[in-house]
Amino acid sequence: MTITQSHEDTRTVRRRLGHALVVIAVSTGIILGVIAVDVYVSTVLAVLLGFLYPIAMIVALAVRRDAVGNREFKKDEHGWIGIMAIAALFAYLAGVDVWHNLILRSGTDVTAVVLEEKVEKSGRGVTRSYTLIPSDGTTIPGGDLKPNSERFKPGDIITVRVDPAGRVAPKLPGEADSPVSFLGFLGLNAAIDGIVLWAARKPRAPRTTPTPPSTWPSPPPWTPS
Repeated sequence: MTITQSHEDTRTVRRRLGHALVVIAVSTGIILGVIAVDVYVSTVLAVLLGFLYPIAMIVALAVRRDAVGNREFKKDEHGWIGIMAIAALFAYLAGVDVWHNLILRSGTDVTAVVLEEKVEKSGRGVTRSYTLIPSDGTTIPGGDLKPNSERFKPGDIITVRVDPAGRVAPKLPGEADSPVSFLGFLGLNAAIDGIVLWAARKPRAPRTTPTPPSTWPSPPPWTPS
C-alpha cells in the first residue's frame, strides 16, 4: 500500500510540474509574440493582442483546478493572475526596448545636431523628444531621439546610434548598450515563472495537533445515601 501511494504521489508531482512548464512556455511565448508584433507590425495591434495574456493565464491556472491544487493559491488566484498580468505588461515594455537595442547593436554611430526639443505632458509625466539632423545635412532614420535621462538644447552636437533601415528610433550609445532592460525582462519573467511553479506545487497535508489527555481527576462514583 505504501509503494502504491508513493507511486501515485510521484505521478501527481510530475503532472503538476509538466502543467507548470506548459504554462511557463505559453506565458513566455505570448510575451515574445506581442513584442515581435510591436517591433515589426504595430504597437496598437500588440496592445490588443496583449489582452490575450490574462485570459490565457485564467484558463491555465484558474479553470484547470485539477492541475492546480494549491489551496493557498486558489484562495486568491485571481489576484495572483492580476500580478502576473502586470508583470507581463512591464516585461513586454522592457522586451521591446531590448529588441530595439539588439537592432541598434548592428547600427552605426553618427554625429547629429539637435534641431528642436518637443515636450509632451501626460498622466505618466513629461516626455521629451529631440529632432536631429546629421552634421552632413542628410536625415536621421527612425524618427526623433527620446533619451531616458539626458536633456539637450537646440544647437547641441551629440552622438547617436541609428538603424540605417529606420526600423527603430535612434538612441544614445550608452542607452543602446545598457543591460538594464534585459535584466528587467529576465527578472519579470522569473517572477511570473516563480508564481506558476508555486501555484502548481503539491499541497501539504494540514497538521493535526494531538489532543492531550485529560489531567482532571474523575469524579467519585455516585452512591445512594
